[in-house]
Parts: sequence; C-alpha cells; structure tokens
Amino acid sequence: MTLRWSIPSWVVRLLRHVDGLSIHVREKDSLLSVSVNGGDEQLFRVRYLPVLSKESAEEFEPGASLGRLLLAVPKLAPNTRRLLSARGLSWIESETGVCHLAAPGILVDTVLPDAGQSTGSDSARAKLIDRSGLIAEVILTSFLNKELRLAAVAKRANVSSGLVSRIFNRLSSLNILGQEGSGPNRSWRLRDPGALLEAWCAEERRPERITSLYIWSRSPADLLGKLPQLHELKIQWAASGLSAANLYAPTLNTTPDPTIWVDSSQPVAEIASLLGGEIVDKGENFRVWQSPGNFPLHNIGVWLPKGEHSIPIKPGDLNIVSEPRAYIETASLPGRAPEVAQNLREWILKSHG
Repeated sequence: MTLRWSIPSWVVRLLRHVDGLSIHVREKDSLLSVSVNGGDEQLFRVRYLPVLSKESAEEFEPGASLGRLLLAVPKLAPNTRRLLSARGLSWIESETGVCHLAAPGILVDTVLPDAGQSTGSDSARAKLIDRSGLIAEVILTSFLNKELRLAAVAKRANVSSGLVSRIFNRLSSLNILGQEGSGPNRSWRLRDPGALLEAWCAEERRPERITSLYIWSRSPADLLGKLPQLHELKIQWAASGLSAANLYAPTLNTTPDPTIWVDSSQPVAEIASLLGGEIVDKGENFRVWQSPGNFPLHNIGVWLPKGEHSIPIKPGDLNIVSEPRAYIETASLPGRAPEVAQNLREWILKSHG
C-alpha cells in the first residue's frame, strides 16, 4: 500500500481542539511532536491512507524509534478501530473526528469538533453510490479473483464504460485495484476486497423510504416463510439487511425480524394485505425498504441454504440481495448486527484468499 509521508493540514487542525495537548510540526523530518500539559514530548510519524481495511490494518506496528505511527484516514469501520486500539496504534479520522492517540504518557480517545470538512483530495471523487455502487457489487460478486476489464464489468453492471473507467481510476488511486498492462490490453485486479467493502459501505445510499409493518406470525422464522407469497404480485423484491446477512452467515440464536427491498413503485399496503398485516407506526416486526432506481434489486438471486436450516422455505423460493450488499446493509446497524456482518465478511473474503 502506498503511504503519504507528509502531514495533512487537517490533522494538525483537529488535534489543536484537544485541551492540554501541545502540537508542533517538525517540517524537516515530517514528524509531529505531541505533549500533554507540558509533559514529555512524543514523536508521531503521520501516514495518510485514503482507505484502510481491517485486513490491511493488521500489517501495521506502532513503531517508536523514528516516531510512533499515527494513521490519518477519512473514516474507519468499527472493527478496524477495535483492531488498531488493541494493537496500541494511533489514528485520526477527518470525516468523523474520531481520534485515538496512544503513547507513553499520552492517551487521547475522543471525537473532535470541526471534522467533516473537505480535505481537498477527495472532493471530486466518484462515489460508490446507486449506479456506481453496482460496479463495486459486480466486482465483489463476479470478479474477486479474475481479471477486470472495462467492457466486461460495464456489461455485467449494466452501466457505461465511461462510468466504470472513472470508478476504476478512483479505486486505483486508493490502491484497491491494481492496473496491469496498457492501451487495449489494459486490465485491473482487485488488491484489497476488504477496502472495497468498506468504501462502498461508507458511501452507498440508505433506503429513501422505510415502511414498518406488523404481520401476524408465530415467529420471525415463520415470517420469512411467508415471503414467497410475494411472487404473486409479480414484482421485484428480495430479503435484505440483517435478515439476509444472517441467512448467508448464520450467527444469531434467533431469526431477526425480516427486512425486504421492494420495487419503488409498489404500494406497500398491498404487501401488508397479502402477507396478513398492516402498516404501523410502532410495534413493527417487518420492514419494507424502497428507493428510486431499484439499484439494490439489480443483482438479486435466490437463497440456496448451506446445510440444515429451520426456516420453512423451499430452496430457491426466497429472493435475496447479494452477499456483499447484505454486508454493507448490516455492518453499521446496532446490537449484534456488526457481529453477523463480520462473519459474512470473512465468508466473502475467503473467496479471495
């Protein structure tokens, strides 16, 4: 992974918000001198990384002889933060203001104000959102260990080659993709699938409309068993979110309440009526997600269970979002959802090992 050795100005700006912390930039050797309340100074060697996955974070050591390592990143996933903290590493995030400094005599673990401002380098980037997000999804589902070519990815994602080119250029600059060859023989390969998952997770749009339903059933598993009835409406739909992630990577002792993506033009009242329920403001046990463009429904498949299961659904009767999309929909949810997401992530990345 390519490292930038200069100290970004936003790092100094954010750190100066910490009470009692003295900051001095040593321009000659690109070191950051830090002390607390007049105590002994500690030197930090700042490394800017535009993206950092949990898997790549495992390669770093705190360092000391030439300054302790301080990772400067736009944003980290919670699992990556926990890993860095456990290993005694320091980091600071420009988008969130999360700051963790660990050194002899120094321990700062806080969220700093004045974060989220443009750092310049990423202001005009091509984000992985909606149609562009389909490119990330296609790479992760169809090209994990394969050569990437513009035309093939564009065809599979049903987007223009120009859009794929812009996304490839950005992902190459982040070292997520590696370019091979040139001219008409140019191709790419996925270097860091974990980083691609995290970049997509951070940028993809959340559902525009969320409708809560209460549907009578004996259990959440029984609710899932009702979903094949939706085929009667002849619409696009798919199990999603935590319920989909737990189907792919069974983790929880109980089945989560179902969530489904549904064609944005479909009246939710018809779904409630078909499944024997109603739209509610509270007490829901079922959620319907809808967004213009129906992008989450572009790569749905049918759920084929691995091994035994207790859900009353015949194999192939349940539509489901792709494994990577189930991951990004689950990783930032509360409760035990991140645990389910992590198990699914490990399953996805096994295909790249």
